[in-house]
Amino acid sequence: MSALRQTWEIARRDFMQRAKSKVFLFSTITIVLLVLSVGPLLATATADDPPQTIGIVGNVGAGFEATARAAATEFDLEVRFTQFSSIADGEAALRDRDVRVVLTTDRELVWPEEPSQVLTAIISAAVHTAERNDTIAELGLTQDEAAALLSPVPLVNRSLEAPNPETEPRRITAMAGSILLYAAILMFGQFVMLGVLEEKSNRVVEVVLSRVQPHQILAGKVLGIGLLGLAQLIVLSVSVVLMLNLININGVDLAGIGTGMFAWIVCWFILGYAFFSVLYATMGALVSRQEDAQSVGFIPVLLMLPGYFFSLIASSDPEVLTVRIFSLIPPMSTMVMPIRASVTEVPVWEIALSILLIVAASYGMIRLGARVYRGAVLQIGAKVRIRDAWKAAGQ
Repeated sequence: MSALRQTWEIARRDFMQRAKSKVFLFSTITIVLLVLSVGPLLATATADDPPQTIGIVGNVGAGFEATARAAATEFDLEVRFTQFSSIADGEAALRDRDVRVVLTTDRELVWPEEPSQVLTAIISAAVHTAERNDTIAELGLTQDEAAALLSPVPLVNRSLEAPNPETEPRRITAMAGSILLYAAILMFGQFVMLGVLEEKSNRVVEVVLSRVQPHQILAGKVLGIGLLGLAQLIVLSVSVVLMLNLININGVDLAGIGTGMFAWIVCWFILGYAFFSVLYATMGALVSRQEDAQSVGFIPVLLMLPGYFFSLIASSDPEVLTVRIFSLIPPMSTMVMPIRASVTEVPVWEIALSILLIVAASYGMIRLGARVYRGAVLQIGAKVRIRDAWKAAGQ
């Protein structure tokens, strides 16, 4: 059997072993179902609110209803009005949920339970306008005279560039993508470390090493679990895009934004996983117990956290100098560049340089990790130092 075929068999074994586990299948199905269920919920939340009926007791002044309707349009609401002869009738309608609120002659708002801040603002503005109109009539002023006296000096707004309705959805999607990328690399990187640790502690690796080289085991394990992570990420990305298709926002192509975002996420997951999975495998080869794995497993997290932090900054302000720098420097670039590129237009040369640097860093990590893995994977017992593993591999 060729070396390439041996490596592929190791990769296939690790892929199937993890893919068939009940925990992995249950978590994947649960996440997809949760994502798909979010779509109808958000679609319902973004749908138009039903008309709000305002009960009125007595006379509230001229222009109240017209002003309330105009104010309600600012909140994308429709209001209706019902007249009651007494407060008792209005309260009975509140208990029956026939009206949302009742306005009394004493300028009191009566609610069935919790007051609505939006409706309170609408009614307050309408009452103020009605009372102002009554005062104008008592003073004998014409509407033009009153308008000239009370109207503020108008200010004209002018923007150099038309606002882009996709800006905020892109930022929100970018933040979600940052969390997803961080979680995916962290989870499947730890799968690699735990796989190496398990085979080392139960001596399976000794049997495998009698037939294949250490670097083949390392490559096969990284490849197999990486393909599993990529498959789960693609399934999750498709489910998110399907969910976004259920949400309708005027002038915004949420599905298109989501597709572009997850294309970047999948691409940079491959690049980031190539670096961090080898690092995790190296850390797993240095220890023989689960307790020690927790301490060495924190080292990759320390390298990912700055990238995750700056990726969140990139989602809101992608042109900050530190964000631009970290989007180029590996391994933080694997977290920052995809988010930055999904929010704004990044020069092609910066993307190319970022990819080139992370590929070079991953190659260096593979060379380093393979040697440390070769020197440490057969040493059982106390935690192995990197320097000792390096020397042992050279002997």
